[in-house]
Amino acid sequence: MLGRSILAYLPVNLANVVTAFGTIAILTRILEPAEFGLYAIAMITMQFVHMGLFTWMEAAMARYQARAEREDDVASHLKTLYHLAAIAGAVGFLVIMLALYFAPLDSKLTYVLCFALGSTCLQVLFNLGMEAHKAAHRIKRYSITFSTQTLISFTLGILFILHTPLQAAAPFVGVICGLILVGSIDLVFMWKRMRGGEYQPEKVKTYFTYGAPLCIGLLLSYALNSADVYLIAVIMDTASAGEYSAGYNLANRSLDILFIWIAMAVTPVAVTAMEQHGKEGSRDILKSYGATLLWIAMPAATGIALVSKDAGFILGEGIREGAVSVMPWIAIAGLINGVMTYYVHRAFMLSGQTQKYVWALILPVILNIALNLLLIPTQGLMGAVWATIFSYLLAIVIATILARRDYPLPLPARAAFEIAGCSAAMASAVYLLPLSQMTPGIVTLLIKATVGIVVYILACWIINAADCRTFIREARQRLVKSPLPEVAE
Repeated sequence: MLGRSILAYLPVNLANVVTAFGTIAILTRILEPAEFGLYAIAMITMQFVHMGLFTWMEAAMARYQARAEREDDVASHLKTLYHLAAIAGAVGFLVIMLALYFAPLDSKLTYVLCFALGSTCLQVLFNLGMEAHKAAHRIKRYSITFSTQTLISFTLGILFILHTPLQAAAPFVGVICGLILVGSIDLVFMWKRMRGGEYQPEKVKTYFTYGAPLCIGLLLSYALNSADVYLIAVIMDTASAGEYSAGYNLANRSLDILFIWIAMAVTPVAVTAMEQHGKEGSRDILKSYGATLLWIAMPAATGIALVSKDAGFILGEGIREGAVSVMPWIAIAGLINGVMTYYVHRAFMLSGQTQKYVWALILPVILNIALNLLLIPTQGLMGAVWATIFSYLLAIVIATILARRDYPLPLPARAAFEIAGCSAAMASAVYLLPLSQMTPGIVTLLIKATVGIVVYILACWIINAADCRTFIREARQRLVKSPLPEVAE
């Protein structure tokens, strides 16, 4: 079941791969290091603002869609949230533009932020539709709509850089155009599903009570992930922030794509199981999910650490050296963060104890900022890396303890042990390859990746790590029968 759901989201994952690596590869080449640093700061700021203002509505859409279906109240559920999002987007845009006008920021940064933060006020309406499609298991519609918007925005952003003076603001202008073009079509589809519904102000409190702690938690989580870029820019310079951001994104984004891919397939299934069968029903889903997550993510993190120098060709020369130096350690940090964010934190969502999600992050964020301030002046970019790893370790321990108080979150210890052994076998095989005389690049990357994947799959198959034989058979059958899964419209 999980294998089929994961494969159904393959088009979205491929679009994310193209845009994630394309963005890093192209922007680090056509933008100067300082310009790329401005882009990175604007991107992080945009995410902070979006999480703080809008994510509670998106979270409510994802969590309460199944309940609205059970209560035959989908039209009012959708109309209430879209009504809120339209008002929040309009008011948010005005407040943001006023804040930027009076903020004592560098004029170049302010210019880029205007487009970045303006795009996020449109993004909320599009995201509501995407969350509704996932929650209602309209996987084909979600995949096509999201992938199209992502690819159009990416393509237009690159064209705007090459043919307009927008520079670091161009990718965000591309996003705005993509949201208008594709989002308008999806809005028409969703509008039909709101017919007969009513705006229900009494539901707003329920949605906000559930979603607001998630907003705060996401802000803390993102601060844990990204505050170091701000601190590097202040303590060192914008170009160094660009180097760190490029290395961080190349390593962490590679893992993040995998985590998001699996999580977007499993979360709606787990929520539906929770609504229909209670905690035990959703626990069975999470048990398989945790093992599958580790089976895919742990060797990916190991592989990124092994081939970081070879993957450096993806980056522009201006930021390559500093970016590559942090990638192996960021891969480790990304694995810890991914398991925490996309597995442990699901327990807070399912139990409804979202306020504990916030408490689980306060100490790690404080530790992260303190260690960054202490280590960056003496250790440079690696100081930010050590701060990230130590704070992630503290965060996952606290989150696991708090989550298991209200939800029977299974800990896939046996699967983790088996997968770690297979990953070690993979790492040993790659490390022993006689490639020391070859120049790091795409050829050595492909050789190492091929050998690593083959050794890992064979090792897993031999010991049936995380019951992978079932997953592999299901994936093979699914791909042979239908490359494009038939799913609900």
